[in-house]
Amino acid sequence: MIGGREMRKIEIDDTIRGYAQDYASKVKVKCPKVVDDLEKLRNYVAAHNPGIDKTAVTDYIGLLISDYPAVLTLEPKDWNAYIQKYDVVLQREPTMLTRKVVYGVSGKGKVHEAPFYERIISCLRYEDARLILGEIQLQMGLKTCVYCNVIPTISNDEQVYYQMDHYQPQSKYPFLGTCFYNLQPSCGICNGHKGKKDSDFGLYVNADQHKVLSPFRFVPKVSCGIGPYPTCSEILFKGSGKRVTKESKVHEKMFHIDSLYAGRINEVSKLYENAFKTNDSLVQAMAASYGFENTKANAIAYLSNQLSLNEADIHKEPLTKLRQDTIKQMKEGGVI
Repeated sequence: MIGGREMRKIEIDDTIRGYAQDYASKVKVKCPKVVDDLEKLRNYVAAHNPGIDKTAVTDYIGLLISDYPAVLTLEPKDWNAYIQKYDVVLQREPTMLTRKVVYGVSGKGKVHEAPFYERIISCLRYEDARLILGEIQLQMGLKTCVYCNVIPTISNDEQVYYQMDHYQPQSKYPFLGTCFYNLQPSCGICNGHKGKKDSDFGLYVNADQHKVLSPFRFVPKVSCGIGPYPTCSEILFKGSGKRVTKESKVHEKMFHIDSLYAGRINEVSKLYENAFKTNDSLVQAMAASYGFENTKANAIAYLSNQLSLNEADIHKEPLTKLRQDTIKQMKEGGVI
C-alpha cells in the first residue's frame, strides 16, 4: 500500500503513475461524452452571449478538447506550460472564466446561467470523476485530510464522504478540474479555510522539482509539573528543522493548525506517560509477543494504537503525524 503522506508530499513514481492511469481509464469509460459536451458548451456560449469574446470562448474550449483526456494525468511539472498556454487566451477576455454565461434554456423558457468555469467543470463530469478517485485514494491509503491530519476521509463504492480540494483552483484553471494530481483529499474545515486561495502545499511532486517531502514538524512543549509524569502545555507547528519557516507559517495561517491541535495536548501527555511507565523488561516482553524490534520507541508506538513510525504511513489514522513527531522528540531528548 502506498502511504498518503498527510502533511507530507508524495513523490510521483511509476506506482503513483499506475494509480493515475487507472483513474484516467475508469473516467474515460464512465464519462465517454466529455468532448461532446464541451463542444456543445462552446457552441452555445459563443452563440448566445453577445457581450463575450466569441473567439476567446471557442479557443479556450478548443484547447481543452485537444488536451483531453491527457489532462486527467497531467503531472505538476507540466502545469506551468499549460497554464501559460491557456492564459494567452484569457488575456483577450480576463474575466471570462468567472463571468456568468447563458448555457441553456428550459422547455418553459427559463434561461440557465452560471459562471463559465462551473459549466466547464460540469462537462468534465467532476462528480463522476470524484467518485472514481475516492475509491482509488482509498486503495492508495489516503485516509485523512492532507492539510491537517486530524479529520479522517471516508468513502465507499457509492459515496465519497469527504471533499476533494482543487490544489490549483478550478475557478482559475478549470482544465485541471478532474486532473488526478490536482485533487487532494480534504476535510470540510480545511477546504473551507482554503476556499479559492492558493496553497503552497501540493500533495504530489515530481522528483525534478526538488521539493522537501516532509516540510513540517510538530514540536510539543512538555514540562514536569506536580504529577508523576511530564505533561504537554502547547503544541507548536514549525518547519522540518523545528523552526518556523515561511511554508509552515503560511500553512498554519491558512488551515488554523494551532487551533486544531490546541485540544490534542493530552495525546502528547499520554505518550510521555507511556514512555515513563515502560521499562526495559516490558519492552522486551512486548517485542517478543508482537514481533517488533526491541526498542522503547516501538513499544510506545505499539501502545498508541499500534502506531507506525514510518513517515510514509502518516495516512493510517488521524493524528499520526503528531504522535510520530512526539516520539521523535522523545528520542532526540533522551527520554527514550
